[in-house]
Amino acid sequence: GLLAAGLALFVAVGGRRDEAAPGTRYLAVVQSGGALPALVLRIDTKAGTAEVRPVGAETPSGKSLELWYIGAGASPKAIGLVGPAATRIALPAETAASGLIAVTVEPPGGSPNGTPTGPVVYSGTLIRE
Repeated sequence: GLLAAGLALFVAVGGRRDEAAPGTRYLAVVQSGGALPALVLRIDTKAGTAEVRPVGAETPSGKSLELWYIGAGASPKAIGLVGPAATRIALPAETAASGLIAVTVEPPGGSPNGTPTGPVVYSGTLIRE
């Protein structure tokens, strides 16, 4: 039910859609069990970009929220920081169509060593759009 609500919200507030090859766009509704998703992530593997739309994400004072891609059997790869507004960011080269998305609480500016250092506060699974 929450996933359907998140997808409906994403469609309702979704912006311009670029034409992409079939099978290259994926979506993740990232949450921690709340009534609203924390953020919606749209990935285009062909373009190598991700569009991050914060919905209900809350950043603790003096911290940053950092977005991670976790492929099957692989270590987390940093995607970028979650800001207060929708942003488009480049994906790490290792990003594939399947995997998990996690958001951790990190020091200001993100993880100091390229690996998650704080707790996972939101997570979601990539699904084909």
